[in-house]
Amino acid sequence: MKKYHHKLLMTIGIILIVAGGFGWGFTYVYDHRPCDNLSGYCDIDFKTGVDINGKVSTATLTIMDYRFSSAVLNPTLTLICDDDTFTIDAATRQTPPSYSLAFYNDKTTLKNTNKLFVEFPAEAFDAILKADVITIQFSYDNGDKISLPLSEPDMDYWRTHLQ
Repeated sequence: MKKYHHKLLMTIGIILIVAGGFGWGFTYVYDHRPCDNLSGYCDIDFKTGVDINGKVSTATLTIMDYRFSSAVLNPTLTLICDDDTFTIDAATRQTPPSYSLAFYNDKTTLKNTNKLFVEFPAEAFDAILKADVITIQFSYDNGDKISLPLSEPDMDYWRTHLQ
């Protein structure tokens, strides 16, 4: 009878370990990062370019999002500046994850790298300068939608470079 209880406990233990492993893996298929602004959620890079007269002529935004999910970014970004909305075509690219634990990187090891690049239209420059809240929206082909505002330091950075 003791042998039966021992085998039963071992079987239950193995089932719990396997179920826990699948549960952990399943949890990281879905994005559950709690953030209240865009730069807290992903890496962003805002740059401007000037013409020969020193006037700002281009403004670009690059978003780097690292996630376990293999969903691909949709090639559209929405810029919301208070009441003004700009839907802009973007260029996107996904790089597969690194599986090297010897060269571990918390951003790319086991995670897909999603890159979105967009050039803002000149009409958006004034809206960005005047806005109290700037929100960036982008989405993935699996239905995930990201809609986050810029932080105050990011808004100040954007405004400084657009003036």
